[in-house]
Amino acid sequence: MNGRAASYDKTAGEEIYGKSIEIINSLLKDSKYFNDSYSEIEKSVVKRVIHATSDISYAETIFFTGGSAEKSVKLIKEKIVKKEPLKIVCDSEMTKAGISRNVNKNIILNLHCYINSVQMNPKAGTTKSAFSIKAAISEILPDMVIIGNAPTALVMAMELCYDLYKTINYKPSLIIGMPVGFVGAAESKAALYKNSFYNAIGNFGNLGGSSSAAAAMNALLLESL
Repeated sequence: MNGRAASYDKTAGEEIYGKSIEIINSLLKDSKYFNDSYSEIEKSVVKRVIHATSDISYAETIFFTGGSAEKSVKLIKEKIVKKEPLKIVCDSEMTKAGISRNVNKNIILNLHCYINSVQMNPKAGTTKSAFSIKAAISEILPDMVIIGNAPTALVMAMELCYDLYKTINYKPSLIIGMPVGFVGAAESKAALYKNSFYNAIGNFGNLGGSSSAAAAMNALLLESL
């Protein structure tokens, strides 16, 4: 692809995104919950998730705890000034792939997912997603943990990070928890919401997925420009 074509595609993509946000804004114009419940940065996160999923119901189901959106933007900006990498651990390759390095090119993103690289002990007594997120967090000690698929990974991340805090004074600056499914997803996210130990972004109910979790992260990167 030549430079002109690449430039055209980027412009077209930005134009489509802008039109999508205009439509989302019109759909949310009369939403009392959306307009009264979220800060401006939080609204940007919600709209980005809606854009990624085409599901307007997220406008009333996404939650933020501990000032997570604002604190995360502040952290990213500090990392940019210090030229330090932002270390992120994801539960799935799809979640990792959805986080764009092009949204904010000022930040060095270190993205990690161990789901395809760890050898799971058959007697581990847990899911591969939980086993791999445990391995990744223990080794990387990331700034942020992003769960977009597996409820078991979210539960493991919360339990492990609490144990690590007690032993080595570590906990992530942010957990984005948006696992999807009928088994355990809603319960794991409700537990995250109630756990005041973490600064978190998540959503209530069975909906979620890698695109939702990655979109939330991309919104934070965009707000950090």
